[in-house]
Amino acid sequence: MKIIVCKDYEEVSKVMAEKVVSIVNQKPDCVFCLPAGNSPIGMYKELVKMYQEGKVDFSQMRTFDMDEYAGLKPEDCHSFIYFMHQHFLDHVNIDLKNVRYPDACAEDLDAMCKQYAQDIIDAGGLDIAITGIGDDGHIAFNEPNSYLLPRCHVVKLDEATRKQNESAFKDCLTGVPEYAISTGMEEHMKTRNYFVVCSGKHKAPLLKKLFENDHIDSMYPVSFLRMHPNVEFIIDEQAASELDEEILNYYK
Repeated sequence: MKIIVCKDYEEVSKVMAEKVVSIVNQKPDCVFCLPAGNSPIGMYKELVKMYQEGKVDFSQMRTFDMDEYAGLKPEDCHSFIYFMHQHFLDHVNIDLKNVRYPDACAEDLDAMCKQYAQDIIDAGGLDIAITGIGDDGHIAFNEPNSYLLPRCHVVKLDEATRKQNESAFKDCLTGVPEYAISTGMEEHMKTRNYFVVCSGKHKAPLLKKLFENDHIDSMYPVSFLRMHPNVEFIIDEQAASELDEEILNYYK
């Protein structure tokens, strides 16, 4: 585990993009588990810029979306695959035949999830995954529970998660969907290069809880990353503001 403290969100985004590009350049056909949400937008902007500058070639890269809201079609502006096209896929030279995402409108979501998990296995597993930390400690949509599921699955979203994401659905009469599809904890823990991005003062208590509590707790899913063999936290100074210097030095 490693902690990298950056000045601000812009630097977090740039550092994260540089790490992705380094991996892609070493392994052009790498498998990238794409995150949605506010945290990675800056990174995607930097990746597009680096592609335009000729610093990276995405033509062989393969992708799997990390999660999706159940019931949303790809063309729905609230869906995560729409987000990916808007912020990244439509602006680089990725082959869309190599882009995978959950079929959120499948008649049998459980069967779809099982196949999606198998597709990740058949691709050789994930080379890169990037996540933020939800306000309740979730990663992807692996919500706090008495147990966590290993592979892609359907999940009923916690009210805390729905509240956290309600601003993205302010123009939607039905609000945030009650259910989502998420990659599972085994898939995250087996990812070869795992990154967590955090910025802003509101993330500081979450990181403090993670690093100052020795419990690996299914009610705080991000804590499982304490066992990950290759995880880096790319955070800004505000997010790091409640961490003791001893912790920062230990994971430097």
